[in-house]
Amino acid sequence: MNNFDTEIIKSKKILRSKSKDYKKNFEKISDFIKSEVNEIKKFQEKNLSIIPEINFNDLSNDNEKNINQIKKRGCLIVRNVFKKDQIIKWNQDLENYIESNHYYQDQIKKSHLDNYFSELKSGKPQIFGLYWSKTQTEIRQSNELDKVKKFINNIWNYKFDNYQVFDPNKELIYADRVRRRQPGDSTLGLSPHCDAGSIERWIEKNYQKIYEKIFADEFEKYDPFNAMYRDKTDLIKSPAVSNTFRTFQGWTALTEQGPNDGTLQLIPIAKGMAYVLTRALLDDVPEHELCDSKSGRALAVNQKYHSSLLEGLVSIPKMNPGDTIWWHPDVIHAVEDVHTGNNYSNVVYVGSMPYCEKNLSYAKKQAEKFLKGESPSDFAPEDYEINYKNRTLVNDLSDLGKKQMALKDWL
Repeated sequence: MNNFDTEIIKSKKILRSKSKDYKKNFEKISDFIKSEVNEIKKFQEKNLSIIPEINFNDLSNDNEKNINQIKKRGCLIVRNVFKKDQIIKWNQDLENYIESNHYYQDQIKKSHLDNYFSELKSGKPQIFGLYWSKTQTEIRQSNELDKVKKFINNIWNYKFDNYQVFDPNKELIYADRVRRRQPGDSTLGLSPHCDAGSIERWIEKNYQKIYEKIFADEFEKYDPFNAMYRDKTDLIKSPAVSNTFRTFQGWTALTEQGPNDGTLQLIPIAKGMAYVLTRALLDDVPEHELCDSKSGRALAVNQKYHSSLLEGLVSIPKMNPGDTIWWHPDVIHAVEDVHTGNNYSNVVYVGSMPYCEKNLSYAKKQAEKFLKGESPSDFAPEDYEINYKNRTLVNDLSDLGKKQMALKDWL
């Protein structure tokens, strides 16, 4: 048995004991999931997208109908965040940054460092281990994205009697990578998964508190947007795992892209994680296993154990340059296996990491990496950009950008 087998066995016993009948509890959750999947399929039959959409100029936390839909689906698209001309320029600038610094030659030498995307090493990369291009920086520190993130952060319940989990109006940058997927690519398909922890969701004490109602026969009272304890989780350290609390993962589209363009897929059920959690407690799963989830990797969601849930997997609708998409950290997502479109499918990843002690601690470490041009500590230490020309320096940061990068204090 490995180091975690005994913890898994022990945790399963604890989690089962929270329910009067853990099998019936799963059946109740399974019935809910089947109902949600049927609703998704009805939308598909009508050729409609089930993912909530809002225009950038219409963002308002006072629109109860929109908020309820986002909370139900666990995801949203914000359209027209950036003007098309600006996005075209940023996309070209990023391409110039890659070409002028000979990234492709560097990538061949260092691709073995990134185990998560190791299958890409033999060909032209689709995920680029770049973090400090001016395109990425200008998007991250933009007033437009600041407005979007304040909107999505305020969807959460973050304030309790004597404790505020995070400040929804102060953002810390989570520097992430770039996707530039070329037509015909078949190397980047990612099977359904969740980031930010795998086996931790069962064995870690704060995750157990987050999901208490799910295990304790109170699934209907479980709120995925209750932030309590989410800033306290202790994750197994790995380049494949985010060690921060992101209210939403997300990206900004640099090019037009849609279904069959090798794009993002989601299971738009905010409570979908409950199925994964309770499924692992059933008797057909080996006692020391969690439906094939492994430590230090993404959370596994597969046909063997989660077929009913996977029926709800849908490709996101057509995205235009300047649109953004966001999904809850518990929402299961994937990437289409093949890009059968005709043009590059490019995005900048821009997850939302609000101000709290957990995130501030990470942001300060990240800032040290930024100053040296190194890869952030959540990622493989490829460090391509140390000597890159035209990478972002401190003087390129706005006042807001310095605060977001933990290089200047928020007042």
